[in-house]
Amino acid sequence: MNSTVFASLCGSAQPLVARSTIQRHPITVSLAGTPIHATYSKSILVGGSRSLRLQPCRASSAPEEYTQPEESPAVASSASIGPRDDDVLPDSLSDALVAAADATCLAVDRGCERSIVEILLPEFWDPLSGPVYAEEGDQQRFWKLTRRFIDNVVANRPDAKLRAVYPDAGVAAMLRNQWSDADFSISSLNDRTPVDDSDEIIVIAAPDPPTLDSLMKISRALNPGQALIMFNPRLASGDVGVGLNIRRLRESFLKDFATTYSLRPVGDVGSVFRRYPGLWQVFVQDPELPGRYKLAAEKASRPGGEDLDLIIMNALGMSGSADGNDDGSNEPGFVNKIGLTISSLQRFMQSLSQ
Repeated sequence: MNSTVFASLCGSAQPLVARSTIQRHPITVSLAGTPIHATYSKSILVGGSRSLRLQPCRASSAPEEYTQPEESPAVASSASIGPRDDDVLPDSLSDALVAAADATCLAVDRGCERSIVEILLPEFWDPLSGPVYAEEGDQQRFWKLTRRFIDNVVANRPDAKLRAVYPDAGVAAMLRNQWSDADFSISSLNDRTPVDDSDEIIVIAAPDPPTLDSLMKISRALNPGQALIMFNPRLASGDVGVGLNIRRLRESFLKDFATTYSLRPVGDVGSVFRRYPGLWQVFVQDPELPGRYKLAAEKASRPGGEDLDLIIMNALGMSGSADGNDDGSNEPGFVNKIGLTISSLQRFMQSLSQ
């Protein structure tokens, strides 16, 4: 079969006397899945102006045997190991938002009327101070993140009346104006009546410590059958002056909530993950398969503090005390180093935010 290939654009920009030379290279192209062997002819003008030449060629009468390119060892190893524990982790931010909505709606169907969803991207979320809008447009990105989650909930429950509640009236007014096509109502925690009795699902976006009183009032006023979902809440405060009574109020309020979806980075070494109705899982990076994670532990309740420190250290082959500093030196221990890098973005979390 005859075929035509194109030559390359080549030559000098200077208007000198040109001489021509022909270079031929064997190539393999595919037509309807069949390898076709041909010769690539390239006409080069040396010393002349730029020129594009088209050179016809014929398929080889005696082509060399076609050889399938070798697969890289990492890809071959990944393909041969079959299902893995980290298959439960999302492949993208979109997948995480869909899975979070699916898990939360399943929990609501099973009678769970108080839910928490956590999808924490370190680039604009700090575990102590909450949302961080370091770059222009970060706040809009964060609110768009909440909308994508809410839209997925709407897709799961198209007949339910859903309301989104934002932290202040200014944000709510701005989003109400921008999202005129939204299939849900928008209000703020500053409104006199942020929630209506007819609302079936209420999503409160990024509540923080100053909104705790408003959250408690909304929760107490809800009727049976009304579901309350907190998306990326940050109710714990890093302020030293927070009193014991405030902490007790917060703990009492949160004990009625179930975390239906959680994806939290642990420094730059792994993640703590949960999808309702599954267990809490701790994943660390797999050194043998870049981009993949290995399951370090499964727990019935959220692992944290020293328990999480020990899980991470054991999974990474570390030994010593919980602070990773056995020798009495003043150097920061392994777990302390994790704390110092808690806001760094691990590879997996980077792929989600892109």
